[in-house]
Amino acid sequence: MNLRSLSARIFLFLLGVTLLPLLLLGQLGLVGGSPLLLLAVFVPLSAAAAHLLARPIRELAQVAERMRRGELGARPSFRLWPPYDEVAETLSRLAADLDAANRHFEREVSRRTAELTRKANQLRALGQVGQQVAAVLEPSELLHFVVRVVRGTFQYDVVAIVQEEGAHLILSACAVRGRGDVPLGRVFSVRQREVASLLEGMAGEGNISHTPCPLVEGVDVQTQLTAPIRMGERTIGAIVVQSRDREAFDEDDMFTVRTIAGQVAVALENARLFVAERELRSLAITEERTRIAREIHDTLAQHFMGILMHLRAMQGSKDPATAEMHRSQAEALAQEGLEEARRSVWNLRPERLERRGLAGAILDEAERISKRAGLQVDVDVSGDVDALPAAVAAGLLRIAQESLHNTLRHAKAKQARVRLTVTGGRAELEVRDDGIGFDPAAPRATTPRSGFGLNGMRERAHMLGGELIVDSAPGAGTRIVVRIPKGEVGRE
Repeated sequence: MNLRSLSARIFLFLLGVTLLPLLLLGQLGLVGGSPLLLLAVFVPLSAAAAHLLARPIRELAQVAERMRRGELGARPSFRLWPPYDEVAETLSRLAADLDAANRHFEREVSRRTAELTRKANQLRALGQVGQQVAAVLEPSELLHFVVRVVRGTFQYDVVAIVQEEGAHLILSACAVRGRGDVPLGRVFSVRQREVASLLEGMAGEGNISHTPCPLVEGVDVQTQLTAPIRMGERTIGAIVVQSRDREAFDEDDMFTVRTIAGQVAVALENARLFVAERELRSLAITEERTRIAREIHDTLAQHFMGILMHLRAMQGSKDPATAEMHRSQAEALAQEGLEEARRSVWNLRPERLERRGLAGAILDEAERISKRAGLQVDVDVSGDVDALPAAVAAGLLRIAQESLHNTLRHAKAKQARVRLTVTGGRAELEVRDDGIGFDPAAPRATTPRSGFGLNGMRERAHMLGGELIVDSAPGAGTRIVVRIPKGEVGRE
């Protein structure tokens, strides 16, 4: 409706419903009076009535239009009379309800936006914490690093890690807002009433408790969140987050701390494996040093002692033939000692293995022994030998080499055979000779092969995750078998 013509429309309507019937009745002689007089009276009255009726309608329409544009506090500019005041009051109540609904909607949007922003920040921070935690490989540093990073990233008041040691919980790491170093090593008995909330959280999937355990003296906390740290089925401790605010934590915080607890468990396992690997590497170096020391003692030192004895005997001998015999023996021992020294160096750095592969290196060793000592050595290699890991290949080469040299030194054999088979992911090395044999069960002092040779080969087989079998008897030759299971053959 065009509000500007509203008065004119009402005026015409009033004039039509009042004046025209009177004029018609006057023409019929039913009403007296001049038409001009009627016009002079009713036209001004209709105009005044039209203006009076149109004004509140226009005012209400303007108020409604202002509300439509968002001005919910709009009100009429003058006091309306009944029944327009009731319409105005209804519009006012509607505007108030709309305003309240709008403010509530804005608060909800702000709250949800803040929640989503916080959750996004938590997820981003979780990724950063995970990367940082995974980079620390020292268990002693890992726990302290975690509590500092988590407290700083998520702005918690207290972040601590307790570890379970039998019937006790030990405070292993802790970071507190506004404090420097926190005294660690505090021990809590699982029978103490104060740790009940911790034990409850560690026994389940974590919990939020309003009876926090007093981890740090002088810090008044109201709420505690606990998430267990598990390795497999075993609980080794918990991450404990505490706040001075009684309503500080929600499900998002629980998700965050649980996730961090899982990351800590993985990081602790990685750190443990790193330390174990380092210790194994150190142990391997120690074992290799021990092996070299034994080999020097069992071979080179004996050769040097024999050379020295023959040289002294030669020096004190007056018979030229006897002196020549001692000289010849000393030269032979020196040559054999040189071969032993070369073999020891080769054991430390098997360059032939790198150049020729395992099969080629075994063939080279067999050919070298055959030329030097006249011992016929046959080699049979089958399967995907080149697919063996470097450590397994080096170990099998050294065991084959040691077995052949034992045969050469002790067996008085004419023939030997080396057979290497790799099939189904398993490796088997067999070295057999037709020599004099020996009794593997005999005491060490009377067993020619029970010194460093067999012990060293057995230790090397065990380091490869396999086993060494010695099958021999006096007069029946010797058979040495090394088996490496599938799991070790496929491991780099």
